[in-house]
Amino acid sequence: MSEEGSREMVSISGNEISNNDVKGDFYIGSTVIKLPSFNVAVGAEALKKLIEQHERLKESDPIYQIVLEELESKIKSAPSRSVIGLEAKLEIAGREVYLHQARVSSQKAAKMISKFQHLKSYQIIFNHLLGLILTRFNAHILPLLRSGRDDIIIRSAINATIIEPLYQEVVMAGGFVTSDLVEGMLYFLTEKCHVEWA
Repeated sequence: MSEEGSREMVSISGNEISNNDVKGDFYIGSTVIKLPSFNVAVGAEALKKLIEQHERLKESDPIYQIVLEELESKIKSAPSRSVIGLEAKLEIAGREVYLHQARVSSQKAAKMISKFQHLKSYQIIFNHLLGLILTRFNAHILPLLRSGRDDIIIRSAINATIIEPLYQEVVMAGGFVTSDLVEGMLYFLTEKCHVEWA
């Protein structure tokens, strides 16, 4: 018993966490964060079909051109926003803790995009990933940032709604990406002013 008489010190040690998939609600103490769950198999099958269709297109096909334009719009800086750099964006949002990882993974993503963007299958994969990162960040992460959630919640939500499901979709569709490449694409989009953290 402590000096107050009613409180005991609790010590937790030697525990192991395994099979810790985040699906549905995320509980931290009395805080409940509603996270969506994604059917990765359905997304992977749709992506696989998109890749197959795209690979059959001729370069003069209008649909092929639309995909290229969409991808190009995502890998260039957003023209409607002032470019202030990755570091400044994270500082403005009070998320400097992400900066080191953001720099490294953004550079890795930029290299991969530059290297593979001319391959038909990766045009679809990159367009798919970048588009879903944008929409999921805006729908699920930005509201958490704006409500002042802590970094544990933000990182967990990014992993559960963006990194893991998108990584799994691409791998199941037969593409090669790593989870840190998906994360890097998030910071790449931040650097290019497509993703706002504040």
